[in-house]
Amino acid sequence: MKEFLWRKFVKDYENYKDPEVRGRYTKLTGTLGIVVNSVLCVVKIILGLGIHSIAVVADGAHDMADSVAALITLIGARIARKPADKNHPYGHARVEYLCSLVVSAIVLIVGFELLKNSVDKCIHPQPTDFSWLMVGFMVFAILLKGSQALFTIATGRHINSLPVIAAGTDNRNDVITSIIIVIGMLVHHFTGYDLDGYMGCIVSLFILYSGVSLIRETINPLLGEPPDREVVDEMHNIIMSHPEVIGVHDLVIYNYGPGRTFASFHAEVDSRGDILEIHDVIDRIERELDEKMNINAACHMDPIVLDDPVRIRMQEVVAQTIMDIDGVESYHDLRVVPGTTHTNIIFDLVLTPGMKVSREEIRKQLEDAVKREGSQYEIVINFDQSFI
Repeated sequence: MKEFLWRKFVKDYENYKDPEVRGRYTKLTGTLGIVVNSVLCVVKIILGLGIHSIAVVADGAHDMADSVAALITLIGARIARKPADKNHPYGHARVEYLCSLVVSAIVLIVGFELLKNSVDKCIHPQPTDFSWLMVGFMVFAILLKGSQALFTIATGRHINSLPVIAAGTDNRNDVITSIIIVIGMLVHHFTGYDLDGYMGCIVSLFILYSGVSLIRETINPLLGEPPDREVVDEMHNIIMSHPEVIGVHDLVIYNYGPGRTFASFHAEVDSRGDILEIHDVIDRIERELDEKMNINAACHMDPIVLDDPVRIRMQEVVAQTIMDIDGVESYHDLRVVPGTTHTNIIFDLVLTPGMKVSREEIRKQLEDAVKREGSQYEIVINFDQSFI
């Protein structure tokens, strides 16, 4: 069903990584959200006031918040597609994250106000009227909202859009709260226990939870989070598919919003190769990353002396030593620089976040291992942080 809707309403739907096409997907889910949530909001609030049910009114207010959220998402997606300008050289794609924060604030305000009203009804209960019409409409709303949630989440994952996924998740939470409300209505009808105020509290807590969750999911990309392993692996495979590249390291990916990704990396190449030919290979890699992954990449070439016996032996020593050191992910860029009084063994160590071993301890272990190969060897270590 989702493929049918995409094909029907999204022009060039197969090219979903293109920012323009991605915007059409967002427009589809946003428009659907505004229409569905607006209708449910009006009907729920009218019927909820008619039967004096704070839980149903709360559910309707949540639909209203969802409708406003969908509208803000649409506006944000439109702004995010604006090209880079003088003041924003990396584009405007992060506006989507800011819109998610605005939506989160709206959801939290609605949830808090409804929680106060629900607690007040628990303390000062008022009789709630039962209506089979209300039950029937709530069941219809559950089916409609459930279908919308499945479609919105699937679309968000398809285009990798955090705001769209968040909207779909919120719709899914609405289904859960609506089911709780229907259960409360039936309990009231068949047992006489009026749980409306308590149902309103549960709905309000669901609303607050969804708001907090959305804030947490939005703040992470704004502060900077590690890239998906799938993205890293795909980049690595593309780079290493060129036989001129011996190894790759110092890969850093910068996210400036959906569709605006930049990366830098170091490619190890044979020092005896033709510099112009190698440069042409690097250019091809950068273009390939742009065409296949929509990533603007910059590469630094590291020439490697492949047939140096001292370098080969030191690689073995360093690799064997760091295997037993907790917190060291890998090493790279090892080179041997002879001198008149000593020989420097220079390399980079990649450390994992949260490592417990100190850098001084790591340096001492490697220094001892290298010294066992000869007193003339001294190590120079550059410590790197893993960004993956």
